[in-house]
Amino acid sequence: MGGGPRYWAFLSYSHGDRAWANWLHHALETYPLPARLVGHPTAAGPAPRRLRPIFRDRAELAAAPDLKSRVRAGLEGSAWLIVICSPAAARSPWVRDEILAFKAQHGEERVLAVIVAGEPFASATPGREAEECFPAALRFRLGADGGVGAEPAEPIAADLRAGGDGRRLARLKLVAGMLGVGLDELARRDAQRRQRQLMVLTAASLVGALVMGALAASALIARDEARGQRALAEDRRAQAEGLVDFMLGDLVGKLDATGRLDVLDAVGRRAMAYYKAAALLGLNADEMGRRARALHLLGDLRDRRGDLRGALSEFEQAYGATAELLARRPDDARRIFDHSQSAYWVGWIAYQRGQTQTALARFAEYKRLTDRLIRIEPTNDAWRAEAAWADSNLQAVLLEEGPAPGALAAFARSLRISQDLAAKAPGDRDKQMDVAHSHMYLALAHTARGDLAAAMSDLSAERAIYAALLRRPGGDKAALAALEVNQVAVANLLMLQGQGGAAAELNAAADEIDRLMAAEPGNAIYREQAATAFATLSQVLLKQGARDAATPPAARALDLAEALARQDRAEALWQGVLLGTARDSAIEAAAARAATPAARRQALAPAPAEARRLTDLADRQPANLALARTTAEASLLAGDDDALEGRDDEARAAWAAALERLRRVGLSSANPVHDRGQFIAARARQRLRPGRVSAGRDYGW
Repeated sequence: MGGGPRYWAFLSYSHGDRAWANWLHHALETYPLPARLVGHPTAAGPAPRRLRPIFRDRAELAAAPDLKSRVRAGLEGSAWLIVICSPAAARSPWVRDEILAFKAQHGEERVLAVIVAGEPFASATPGREAEECFPAALRFRLGADGGVGAEPAEPIAADLRAGGDGRRLARLKLVAGMLGVGLDELARRDAQRRQRQLMVLTAASLVGALVMGALAASALIARDEARGQRALAEDRRAQAEGLVDFMLGDLVGKLDATGRLDVLDAVGRRAMAYYKAAALLGLNADEMGRRARALHLLGDLRDRRGDLRGALSEFEQAYGATAELLARRPDDARRIFDHSQSAYWVGWIAYQRGQTQTALARFAEYKRLTDRLIRIEPTNDAWRAEAAWADSNLQAVLLEEGPAPGALAAFARSLRISQDLAAKAPGDRDKQMDVAHSHMYLALAHTARGDLAAAMSDLSAERAIYAALLRRPGGDKAALAALEVNQVAVANLLMLQGQGGAAAELNAAADEIDRLMAAEPGNAIYREQAATAFATLSQVLLKQGARDAATPPAARALDLAEALARQDRAEALWQGVLLGTARDSAIEAAAARAATPAARRQALAPAPAEARRLTDLADRQPANLALARTTAEASLLAGDDDALEGRDDEARAAWAAALERLRRVGLSSANPVHDRGQFIAARARQRLRPGRVSAGRDYGW
């Protein structure tokens, strides 16, 4: 909430209404504001995407002359008070005191009510006093002495009782009150969003209908073949295949932008169910090819969820099938294309597992196959695009291993081809994404060569494409996720150039990725992006001297990275660069904040073990530039720990090991900086200067 109140609202309730408090707390914190209301000015500052946090006391506390400090702080830091009203609340001295304290601090106008039982103003009718649901502090304005006054108040209330507003409308009333917008406007925009969500659910229903049609068709095929009606059976089989082809092609393409892994998963699994049923009749070559495409989809989804082992199993099955089909018809373009996809996916999993040579072999195979497609049909735009991407993927892996002389030219060719294809179909979202990705690859190549201005130009062009896609109705989670990666890359360039604005970029990236993780908590790729963004933000804040502010993002990065590392111990990126960077950042943040030598020693204590762990990984991947950086930084921190403990020789050895690690991969140059590794090298050289050994405090990017 920036510099405004710490909490959007404080929930005041009686112990007997705890179930309602639990529901309301969740309902308010998870309600996503309509996009057009985000940033809308309110009494508590610009409206965020979600009204959180909401303060809720987790246990009924005994009434006391003074509110307990935690509750008092919650009241002081809240923009609104929401009172859950019932006869129990009306009798609660604790609820009364919370209302009085809030009114004294914030005035009468920021108090909202929600009725869950009883009757408003029943106490005015003799004999019905026990039904009263509004506490007296809510029914009357504040008195001059700070107690309940005599002037009546008119509480704004939502009604959750049977026959009242209902949960949806009650929530909208409270949100509208906090935002200061009309209920009709909020309800209309909420309905528009619900309509978009319904469209996605309709697509899922379409998946089910298509699959049931295909399965029914396979049953009819079996019946017709049993009756000897071959022509009719083949016709029905063709219809079923047409349905499956649509599911694996156009439908998947439309659903992918939504980021809905569950719906995509339904497509793949239903398609496999069809092929399992059809296998009883024997699969022809075309059906085997489509089955391989279904396996590609399922493997991709397992990969997105962080299940590399399961993804590899799906891709290897597909690889075996497409290799067999290609062997039968080695000059068939469709068979070549299908096997090129299998080769790519197997290579992609090998790359993530740190098996660089296997990855390079499969990516080289992917390139050879797509080059064959071009030779067969040189004017086929789909093959042109595929060949360009095969070349780019191969060069991108080579670039991570050191100088790749062909990378810049390959990425430039890919950009020209993707721009040409996008110009032919200006409304095609996927072709626009291809152009954006080409700019991203070019930015990587320019950065590696030290041409930071050219890199920033490509990143700006990439971002403009995402911005245009995100302005389209319906939302595009893939574009939003790609924008977050772009924001982290821009922040890194700003730091390399010594310019400001990196923290703002990273805060925006963290905000975007939080939205994506909330929408798809099972998506491991989003969590990986988040860990990178938060770790980088912590490093940037340290470099700026904001030591206290650097700790929360470092902690979030560490939580995310450790959870991913536990999920799959074969994922080389998660075990190496991701987890190592998160741990390095957490250690640096703690060390920078330490006020005493003892506290600093405690902060640096985990560094030696982490340096040993990363050194073991880096020795197995000696050419991996990113892992070399992360390992060198851990060694630097381990040396600082040794220095504080008085182990001067060990400290110098650790700092020298950091410098040597960077030297071996070409990142220790004293030339103008165009890599984070050179910052680390400069810190190591400073510590190794002749004279008294001491640990540095120059932490951060």
